[in-house]
Amino acid sequence: MNTSEVVRRPRRTRVLWCLVGTGAAGALSAGARIWRTGRAVDGWVIAGLLLAVAGAWALYRVTGPAPRKAAGTRHRTLRGRRDRAVPLGAGVLLLLLLAAAALVASCVADATKDERAWRAAVPCPAGAPASGSDDCLRTLPAVVERTEVHGPRQRGRLYFSGGRPLAELAVSYEAARAFEAGDPVELTVWRGEVMKVAGAHHVWHEHVVTGGSVAVLAAGLALAAGFPGAQVLLRLRGRRRPDDEVLPSALPYAGALAGTGAWLLPLCYRHPTTLFGSGYSVTWLSVGSLVTLGLFAGAWRATRIRAPGLRTPVHPAAPRPPSDGEVFVPARFLEDTAYNPHGFGTHIVLGEGGPAVTPHPGPGRFAARRIPVERLTVKTVRRVRGADGDTVPRGWHIAELDDAGTPVRLAAAPDDLARLLRALVPART
Repeated sequence: MNTSEVVRRPRRTRVLWCLVGTGAAGALSAGARIWRTGRAVDGWVIAGLLLAVAGAWALYRVTGPAPRKAAGTRHRTLRGRRDRAVPLGAGVLLLLLLAAAALVASCVADATKDERAWRAAVPCPAGAPASGSDDCLRTLPAVVERTEVHGPRQRGRLYFSGGRPLAELAVSYEAARAFEAGDPVELTVWRGEVMKVAGAHHVWHEHVVTGGSVAVLAAGLALAAGFPGAQVLLRLRGRRRPDDEVLPSALPYAGALAGTGAWLLPLCYRHPTTLFGSGYSVTWLSVGSLVTLGLFAGAWRATRIRAPGLRTPVHPAAPRPPSDGEVFVPARFLEDTAYNPHGFGTHIVLGEGGPAVTPHPGPGRFAARRIPVERLTVKTVRRVRGADGDTVPRGWHIAELDDAGTPVRLAAAPDDLARLLRALVPART
């Protein structure tokens, strides 16, 4: 029977391409905002970076690989074919996050310098001329004319009588609720910006971006880039595998990145510009690096691609299942057969009664269907592919069998599959 070809296109393609454009605009806006203001942490920058991430995700949805295909169907993506090339979406997201991390990291020193200058600022001397770049603290009287209160998660506004010393000021939601019309207040100005509003019943402080918070944001973006980087790495490691073979999950690398963040983010917060400035921070960095090395080594081993073969399952010296009890092995045949009607089997029981398919993990052989081992011949053992369907875990292996001329597939975990084949196929001497 000829296979049919289905052209797979993501639903709502126009919406996804719109998100791609919005993400590009968000990345450019965030970069321009940081370049113009020198601040790596404010609402506009964060919103731009979030839009950039959303745009990269949309690009992956539009151009990335298609879902695993059903048997007898061949899929094509908008890229023309499903191959082992580095997925465009993951690559773009990786580069975008790394660029954002580098851009934010370039602002750490300036943020730290400004933070220290704010903490060291003293009141301006009497009679000193007003200047927008003053590093001293200037206090100005004002009267609240009215307030503007928005939602709890939105900033409110204070309006001042006569527009002096300024017409309005954005403040927190709590401050907008605390101040009332007619309240006399005192404004503290530093470098041309209002940093404090003090009244009789409430004091509002402008948030000061610290070098530690900027360093944490840069490190977080770099760690976030590690996950699409892991996806790219897995694609490169599996580039010689069959086109539709399912690759290992990148989740072990996500765990390694999370473990790295557990020690790296606090270190960046406490020592944003002095990672090597003291023995304490150097020790912290050294021990954390060793932990990260171990985590990534474990992730590398967990995602290695094990090439299955026939030698281990049918080796004559391999041990056989115990004869004094029954063992239920999670496995299933992927085709409907007389011993697996309607694909009902979830386990194979091994024991004195012979191998049989069961719809349960035991005990007992209720509803078991005997497997005709005398008719089965092993053709090959391989990794999971797209044609095997979405119900087969990607870590399992597939044995392609011949059942008296009818091809059938048996799926199980690698070690379980080897044990099953030793029971289903007589050892060759």
